[in-house]
Amino acid sequence: MTKLKMEKRSKPKRAQAHAEMLEAALARPGVREVMRVYGGWQEKDQGLDVYRSATKKPERITTTNSSRAC
Repeated sequence: MTKLKMEKRSKPKRAQAHAEMLEAALARPGVREVMRVYGGWQEKDQGLDVYRSATKKPERITTTNSSRAC
């Protein structure tokens, strides 16, 4: 059986398992509140991605037009 066919078969099982774990987690007290705080942090943190990419140390790219470069 090919890998793609296996992935298609196991995906519903994973989705079902994910749904069950999520339901169990959300039934516990405080989980919804923590996830709300975490989601807010993620949103604020993504705003810093532009700064991070602008201050990242640039890569050094060297080119040559000769095969005898030192």
